[in-house]
Amino acid sequence: MSPIRDPIHGYIEILPSIEKLLDTKIVQRLRNVKQLGWTNLAYPGANHTRFEHSLGTYYLAGRLAANLDEQEKAEIEVAALLHDIGHGPYSHDCEDVLERYTRRDHADVKFLLERPEIASILEEQGMKPATIASHIKGETRISQIVNGTLDVDRMDYILRDAYYTGVSYGIVDVEHLLRHLGFRDNSLVLYQRGLKSAEALLMSRFLMYPSVYNHHVGRIAGAMFVNALETAIDAGMINPFDLQLMDDYELNVKMRSMQGYPGEIIRRLNQRELFKRALFVGFESVDRNIVRYSSVHRDAEVEIARLAGIDRGYVLVDIPKVPDFKERNMKVLTENDQLKYLDSVSNLARIMESSYTDDWRMGVYTLPEYREKVGQIARDYFNVEKVPKQSKLEIA
Repeated sequence: MSPIRDPIHGYIEILPSIEKLLDTKIVQRLRNVKQLGWTNLAYPGANHTRFEHSLGTYYLAGRLAANLDEQEKAEIEVAALLHDIGHGPYSHDCEDVLERYTRRDHADVKFLLERPEIASILEEQGMKPATIASHIKGETRISQIVNGTLDVDRMDYILRDAYYTGVSYGIVDVEHLLRHLGFRDNSLVLYQRGLKSAEALLMSRFLMYPSVYNHHVGRIAGAMFVNALETAIDAGMINPFDLQLMDDYELNVKMRSMQGYPGEIIRRLNQRELFKRALFVGFESVDRNIVRYSSVHRDAEVEIARLAGIDRGYVLVDIPKVPDFKERNMKVLTENDQLKYLDSVSNLARIMESSYTDDWRMGVYTLPEYREKVGQIARDYFNVEKVPKQSKLEIA
């Protein structure tokens, strides 16, 4: 075995069969795909990559799969290592673009697993690309370890993202949590003794959303990047089916060489010359049904830009989805041997589930010189209600 030293998990032992996969171009590409996309413009330390996250997920999967039979354990370790090979450049910032133009998401990796450099290694180990692809997509019993309600993927990224951004929310006893997860009736269940560790993990994720994952700088940079990338694709300058074979640097260089809007925007991002918030409001100011119409935000951009008398590319409307709390479906094995859903045994889980909407924000971004004009037009367009400010505490 070859050990790899990891700042999160310590030494990760790599089997020779796994080392072969690590050395493929498909996996090595992940060294140049940032885990958090453009979030390093807000947190300079957030330069960690999908490669090290994949190693961490592989390590945790092996720990959790220790009681499976030899073949299942080997398969789920490989699935964990390869689960992110379908990510495009800048990770989640590229995800909606992939789905729109290719009808694939980052978990649709069968076509990559079938490429000779991966398929031949899997064949040596008695594995089929289709089987590993099913594990990655969450379609098998053991896939719950990597793609489930409380999986090792999120365990690693929460710890890793907290570490590299420098926030203090990633203090979770993963060792204790792993000891209290196991299979029961074909479901991965949490034993009640591990409930507090699970709550700590979910609380860390909950706190990371407003401070890291939805930080306004990252949202602005991501929106600029996506708009520039879509413009380049629509102009025939980039083939969207090539994205899952490119890394951050390849795409960045390619876009920098372009004339017009895509080249301008990528240069702005590289120099941190970002758009500014013309509007940034929560559900207290807009109808929360607006989330349903996030897919038609381009229409809003066109109209707001028209009314402001500026080019559409300089008005970006950002309507995030409310984070999915699929952990509610995690089954907990109580001390009296009953299986119950997490939100029925954890008051904290119920509070977190209902509180995700508190930190939701819709943003409208533009160049600094257009900020005031675009902000007023956007307020009228979205019928934003002004929330009265309480200037002092009223004492009864």
